[in-house]
Amino acid sequence: MKRADIATRVRGTLRAVRWKDRRDVYILTNTHAPPVEGNFTQESGQATKPRAVEDYNAYMKFVDKSYRMVNSYGIGRRTWQWTKELSFHLTDMTILSAFLIHKSCSGKMMHKNFCEILVRKLIIHSQEENVTASGISRGRRSPTASLLSRLEVQHSQHWPPKGKLQRCCVCSLHKRTLSTLYLCWKCEAGHCVVNCFEKWLTRLNLSH
Repeated sequence: MKRADIATRVRGTLRAVRWKDRRDVYILTNTHAPPVEGNFTQESGQATKPRAVEDYNAYMKFVDKSYRMVNSYGIGRRTWQWTKELSFHLTDMTILSAFLIHKSCSGKMMHKNFCEILVRKLIIHSQEENVTASGISRGRRSPTASLLSRLEVQHSQHWPPKGKLQRCCVCSLHKRTLSTLYLCWKCEAGHCVVNCFEKWLTRLNLSH
C-alpha cells in the first residue's frame, strides 16, 4: 500500500480498516461506517484520516499515555509464551494503577522512584516469606530481612546497576573466577546479583 491508501473488510457488524500513513494503522470497529477504499489526500498533501482513526485519536489519549508510562519502566521481556506476556502486562498495569492512586493521594514520588521502592519492598517481603517457609516462626523477623531493612534506610545508594564486566569480589574470596556485569553503585565492587550482592553489603557469611 502507498501512503494515504485505505483498505476495508466487513463481516457482520465489524469493520476492519487498514490505513497507510507513515506506517500501517489498523482499526477494528463496530461503530463506524466502512470508509471508501482508495487513496485520499488533503490539499496540503497529507493523508486523509478515516473517521475511525480520528475518533481513536480524540478519545483514546489516556490509553496511549498509559501505555507510554508502562513502557518507560515495564517489567516485560520478550517471550514466545503469550501467557507470560499477559502476566507481565497485567503486572505493569497494576503497578501503574498503584502509582496513579499514590499521586491522587497527594503523593510526591516520581514514577521511577515509586517503581524502585516497590522492588525493594518486594525483595524484603520475599526474603521474609522464604525464611518463614523454611520453618522459622512467622512472628519473629528474620536476620536477613532486618539487614535488608537497614540497607533500605541507611545505605540506599547500595543498589546494583549494570556496568563493565569484572570479577565478583565475593567469588574471588572463594577462589572462583566468575565475572559479572553488576556492581555496587557506591562501593563500585563487582558482585553476582544473586546471593553475593547481599553477602557483600551485609558482610553476611562471606567465608561460606
